[in-house]
Amino acid sequence: MKRKSRHTIEGTITCVSGLHVGGTEDQLEIGGLDLPVIKHPDTGAPYIPGSSLKGRMRSELEHKLGKYSGTGANEPCGCCKDDCPVCRVFGPHKYDPRGSRALTHPGPTRLIVRDAQADGKLSLEIKTESGNDRVTGQAGNPRQLERVAGGAKFRLRLVLQVFDTDDKFQYNGKSGKDALLAVLGECIADVQSTGIGGGISRGSGEVRVDGLTLDGKPWQCS
Repeated sequence: MKRKSRHTIEGTITCVSGLHVGGTEDQLEIGGLDLPVIKHPDTGAPYIPGSSLKGRMRSELEHKLGKYSGTGANEPCGCCKDDCPVCRVFGPHKYDPRGSRALTHPGPTRLIVRDAQADGKLSLEIKTESGNDRVTGQAGNPRQLERVAGGAKFRLRLVLQVFDTDDKFQYNGKSGKDALLAVLGECIADVQSTGIGGGISRGSGEVRVDGLTLDGKPWQCS
C-alpha cells in the first residue's frame, strides 16, 4: 500500500445553538458546575476535540448505512469489507490482525481530524436542566450544564489521505479520491443536520459549516 496524495479540507464551524462538549474539573467544588465544557489546559479556551467530531461523523454515516455491528447495539462497524465506506474512511473497529479478516483490511484511516480551535472571541453560558416528575409535573434533580454560547466559531481542519488501494473504491457513482470525498462530504452535511456534542435532543449542539475549501479552493460538501 502506497499513499498517493494528501488533501486538506478547511472551514468554519459556527454554533447555531449552545454547544456542550464535556470536560472535567480538577476538583469538585460546592456550588460548582456539574457538566463543564472541555477547555485548553493552558489558555482555558474551549475547543472541539478532533475525536468528538470524528466520532460524530462516523456515527452519522453508520446510522445512514445501517452499519452498526458486533454484539452491542452501539458497536461501531468493523466489517473490513473493501466496499464499506465506514471502514475505509474511518478505519475498522476492533480489527484483529490475526483474524480471518486480515486479508480484507482496508488499511489505515483515510481521515485525520484536527482539534477545532476557537476562531475569535466566544462566550460561555450556564444552562440548568432537570428531570420532571410525570405525576406532579415538578422539576427535580437539577444540574448545571456549561455551554459555548451560540454564535461562537471554531476552525475546522481535516486531512484526507488517498492510497493506491483506493483506486477501485466506489461510492455514489464516484471512484477513488472522488469517492472518498463524497463520503466525507455526506458526513459533514449530516453533522449539520444533527449536531455536535451532548444534549443535541435537548437543543444543544446545532452547528453550521461555512467557507469550506479543498486544498485552498472552494469546495461544496454535498
